[in-house]
Amino acid sequence: MTSTFEFDGLGAKNTLTIHAGGGPDTFDQSVAMVSAYAKLLSFYDPDSLLTTINQQAGIAPVHIPVRPVFNLIARAVAWSKRGLGYNALIGPLVALWRIGFDDASVPSSDRIKAALALTDPDKVVLDSEAQTVFLSVPGMSLDLGGIAKGFILDELSKLWQRQGVLGGRIDLAGNQVLVGQSESGVPLWQIGIVDPRAPQNPPIATLTTTPKALVTTGIYFRHFDRRGHVYHHLLDPQTGSPVDSAMASITVVADSAEKADVLSSIGFYAGLPEGLHLIETEGAEAVFITKDTRISQTSGLRETLMPEMGH
Repeated sequence: MTSTFEFDGLGAKNTLTIHAGGGPDTFDQSVAMVSAYAKLLSFYDPDSLLTTINQQAGIAPVHIPVRPVFNLIARAVAWSKRGLGYNALIGPLVALWRIGFDDASVPSSDRIKAALALTDPDKVVLDSEAQTVFLSVPGMSLDLGGIAKGFILDELSKLWQRQGVLGGRIDLAGNQVLVGQSESGVPLWQIGIVDPRAPQNPPIATLTTTPKALVTTGIYFRHFDRRGHVYHHLLDPQTGSPVDSAMASITVVADSAEKADVLSSIGFYAGLPEGLHLIETEGAEAVFITKDTRISQTSGLRETLMPEMGH
């Protein structure tokens, strides 16, 4: 008997589906967990823990009472230091562009340059024993947008395992963790890959996969248009402007949703063919779709990804 529960959270529509197992309050506990982590990790909530860290930049370290959240921030900073195109210190640029909001605009080059100067991950001081985070320069700010959703998906997956879910799907804004068996009763899933030109259309391809995490990054999620130019929300930590890329979307398939989340940003930044190679070296798989809807995939998906007719 399949049960489905839909709810709003993390600024998006989310769907929980259980085919087998689980407890009477699995859905309630799941929604409560999403709400709790959103309260801690939101970049835009003035009362969130992340906002407190950012407000204390250059002033004082902030104690992180939840160990998994401290560890998440530490991993986000470690990824940022690798210089692969993911940078959790991109907050000043996100606040400057405000892409996804009605007052989004193209900032001046001077303002972009000033914001870029505040994005150095080496200026973050982490104290693992005291569980504190200190942004050492005033004006710095953390934005965990490219990793937090994956982290929350992984935490929900652990919750479902504890709750005895034998088959189900956790879907947060289209980013998914597949748990155990599919509706057919076997641990093999068929997942549609969204057409980046028109997400409401039928999938552009279908992936057959064992239970994995799938995270998609695409330019169709948040953007605004000015004088015929489309500015999407994926900002380049080198230039401070939206990434100049031939990519329309990237879906990463991995054991961990958090890793898939970060790698989807890195793959978008790297493009083809570098992004495919980079994701493979990190032990994950991916589907890349260009703006002219050419589909490329890592070697592990060659036999299991089927483009729909006409692509």
